Amino acid sequence: MNIDANQLLRESIKLEGNCSGVYFLYDGDELVYIGKGWNCLLRVAEHTRKDSDKKFTSWSYVAVEQESAYRALAKELISRYSPKYNKTHHNR
Repeated sequence: MNIDANQLLRESIKLEGNCSGVYFLYDGDELVYIGKGWNCLLRVAEHTRKDSDKKFTSWSYVAVEQESAYRALAKELISRYSPKYNKTHHNR
């Protein structure tokens, strides 16, 4: 495997500040959870704890600054995609 760490650094997205917005957890190709928060990186890390019931292999997020906007976006996307770990769709 030929990995160029310098190239990875140039292509990486720097995580600065709180990274507020909506995040997506995937298990392989399946979208399994949609969450939101003022710090998506912290929220995703919380899902990796031993007592978490969420199994996922990768994640991504969409940056959204305003809390009201990321709450509305998360609610809309959960309703549209119905990920299996989003149990109570009407509360999100």
